[in-house]
Amino acid sequence: MLRSVAAAPDAAPASQPAALDPAFEAKLKDVDAKAGAVTDFTARFTQKKYTALLRKPLVSGGTVKVLGSAVRWDTERPEPAVLHADGKEVRLYYPKQKLVEVYPIDKRMSDLAASPLPRLPALKASFAFAPLAPADMKPDAGDLADGPDRLAVRLTPTGGFLKQHIAEVRVLLDAKAGLMLCVVTVDAEGDRTVIRFDDVKLNTGLKPVDVAFAPPAGVKVSRPLEAVGG
Repeated sequence: MLRSVAAAPDAAPASQPAALDPAFEAKLKDVDAKAGAVTDFTARFTQKKYTALLRKPLVSGGTVKVLGSAVRWDTERPEPAVLHADGKEVRLYYPKQKLVEVYPIDKRMSDLAASPLPRLPALKASFAFAPLAPADMKPDAGDLADGPDRLAVRLTPTGGFLKQHIAEVRVLLDAKAGLMLCVVTVDAEGDRTVIRFDDVKLNTGLKPVDVAFAPPAGVKVSRPLEAVGG
């Protein structure tokens, strides 16, 4: 996904999304205002990737930390890896291979890629919104859908650029805390990726060093898209 998004060319212009129900839009704005007060975010995540080629999902998990525009995902299982994004580049570190891959983030994706805390204005520029019943998220979100103050949203891309890669995104929010609990992304081929956040902690005083990443000594640093672009 990161590779294809970074390399994708321009496509059809964005279509005009339908007007939101005022009550639903007010709820989204309230959640966004609360998210705006979040200075840092820490959680454990579980990701399940469902594809037509495999009978069982590919499961991974670890921790994610967010501070400002810096995001660090530390995958612990099934193999260690690090994904670090700073709004300009994404770095993927594979310790066993002693390899770091670096990908530029397309300016259209800088507010969306890699972070579990994208803001409403950035999303509205690229997606149409529609309400979902929290119960509709239960097959993927499990017990997270049963809690109080749940708000579920379906996001459909409005521009050709994103439509090349994403069919829809379904999000389960804790409206009271202003945070994301579960995200389901269905890509253009019909594969589904589910990310669930547990043990969420907000505003714990993270420092830049807590989310920083520098390639360890002795690893190979590769920029694959530079070779593709000639």
